[in-house]
Amino acid sequence: MSKIKILPRQDNEHRTQEQWIKYFNTEKKAMISIPNIFQLVKENNTETIESLRKDFKDYWLVTSTRIIYNRDNLSAKIIHNADSNVVKQTVINLKEIPVCRPTYIKELLETDTGLNYIRALIDNKKATKEQIINFFTALSGKKEKNIRFWTPSQSLRAEKQVRSVVLYFNDFGRFSVNGSSWFGYSDGFSRGVIANSAKQTKFFSNKAIFDIEEETITIPMKKTLIKEIEKKQSNNRKIRINWKLEVKIK
Repeated sequence: MSKIKILPRQDNEHRTQEQWIKYFNTEKKAMISIPNIFQLVKENNTETIESLRKDFKDYWLVTSTRIIYNRDNLSAKIIHNADSNVVKQTVINLKEIPVCRPTYIKELLETDTGLNYIRALIDNKKATKEQIINFFTALSGKKEKNIRFWTPSQSLRAEKQVRSVVLYFNDFGRFSVNGSSWFGYSDGFSRGVIANSAKQTKFFSNKAIFDIEEETITIPMKKTLIKEIEKKQSNNRKIRINWKLEVKIK
C-alpha cells in the first residue's frame, strides 16, 4: 500500500461537508476520510498528525465520512468518500450505531455494537480494541479517558438522517469524534488527499470522467446533441463520437 499524503489546508475558509465535497470535486482531489487518517497514524506521520491537531484546536476537521441514520431504529449506513467524483465511495451497513451523548471510548468498546461502529468508522473489520485506542490516542495526543464519541438520539435521527463525521478538541481538553453534525450545516476545515494515496479510480479529460473500475465514460453533452443521438438510436443507426484526450492515462 502506498503511503498516504494529506495535503495542507486549502485555505482558512470554513465549509460544511456538502460544500467541501463540491470544492474537492471541482479541484479533482479526494477529500480526507477517517480511514485516510487511520492509515496516516499507522505510518506514524508525526508532522501531518501535528498539523491535523491544529485543525482540531483552531476549529474542527470535517471529513468525507458520512453517516446516514435510520429515522425508525438504530441501524445506519457509513459512507467514506461520500459523493466523490475522484475516488470510489465505501459503504458499510450497520444494524446499530449506539446513541452516544457522549460516550467515552473505553465504554463504547465494551459493547459489540460500539466496537463494530468504530471498526466501520476506520474501515477495518479486524481492528482490536487495543489498536483502536492506540489510534485515537496517537491521533489526538489525549489519554483514552479524554476521548469521547457523539451520535444523535433516536428523536434527532428522525429529524435529520444525513450527518457528517467531524473531529475536534473542546474547551475542556477532550477530543471528540462527532457523528452528529448535519452535513449541510456544521462547518469547519478540511484536507485534500493526493489521488495515488486515495486509490484513484477516476480520471478527467475535456470534462469527461473515465472510471477505470466501473469501466464507464461519462461525457457531458448539450441537449441538442443528446436529442440527435436519441433520434439515431430510435432508427437503429450507428453513432460515432470523436473525442480528443487532453491527458494521457497510464
